[in-house]
Amino acid sequence: MKTDIYHILRRFAHLGGSRMKMAALWLLHVTRRRYVGVFIDSVLACNYRCRMCYFSSEAERKKRHGRLSKEQIAHIADSVFHRTLKLQIGCGAEPTMDIEGALELVRQGKAHGIPYIAMTSNGARLSYEQMNELVEAGLNELTISLHGIRRETYENMMGPTANYDAFLELLQSVKRIKAHQPGFNVRVNYTMNADNVDELADFDILFADVPIDQLQLRPVRQIGESDYTNFDLTHVSECLETVIRPLAERCQKKGITVLFPEQSHIERFEGKETTDPRENLIPLFTYINVTPMSYERHDIRFESERYEDYSRRMHIGRQLFRSIWASQASCAQIETTLTNSLNYDIR
Repeated sequence: MKTDIYHILRRFAHLGGSRMKMAALWLLHVTRRRYVGVFIDSVLACNYRCRMCYFSSEAERKKRHGRLSKEQIAHIADSVFHRTLKLQIGCGAEPTMDIEGALELVRQGKAHGIPYIAMTSNGARLSYEQMNELVEAGLNELTISLHGIRRETYENMMGPTANYDAFLELLQSVKRIKAHQPGFNVRVNYTMNADNVDELADFDILFADVPIDQLQLRPVRQIGESDYTNFDLTHVSECLETVIRPLAERCQKKGITVLFPEQSHIERFEGKETTDPRENLIPLFTYINVTPMSYERHDIRFESERYEDYSRRMHIGRQLFRSIWASQASCAQIETTLTNSLNYDIR
């Protein structure tokens, strides 16, 4: 049976309050079900220099390097893939810079029964043949990073090495793949800022005959040093009713799942609204991120312990149970680097 990860996320988002969500995670944990999302950059490199990304900074690029070996990928798979609900390949870097590493992750994920395997890419280096090989190996979803609809905006936002014609070729490859693999999901992630949000009005024109399944509209956020500096979301908020919501409604009519922030989500992201601090704890229990630089210093000892061993050592079950009943003040005192996240409505 095909796993609809967006249906799962939608149900979890509307499950109820934060206590109910933590209780659901605790139940999944003690019954040894899959509930973890594993996010992996098998290589720390990128062919583009997107202006909103830390890869646009030479100093930041020098800090990030390396690739996971086949043996390291096997250790990660044996350690945590049996408890993984979703495997995400490509988080901040470009996975096609090491296509063999990406393929190995897909094969290992498929072998360990992960129900949903996704990869994020700008697609410029991804040929039809490579995409088809990934799909045949078990890739369920390709997420295309996009920061502009029109050629000038695309090449400006995605940096001096960006190639709009390569992007158009990618869309043709997507059409070919979907023709014989209709169950393969294609998602577009569009990072909105003050300089590109207006042209979302032309999204339907660019994707008129390209069969996509999901569209995520993400407000820009600062992640490390980057060439782009305008992180003011005022204009994005102004376009919510005139551009963003109308696009979401048009997509819905075509059967496209849309993830976009409501005004309250944007205000919370900007620190104008508070929420139950338990929401900030959820990623601590559901999110595992691995890169070539974090492999050796990761909390999980991939080469010597399975997820259950790690859970016992870190008392994950006890922490989940306590978080259900703890006060908001107590939860707020727990340190996490995964705060200030932005929620989305899934339509």
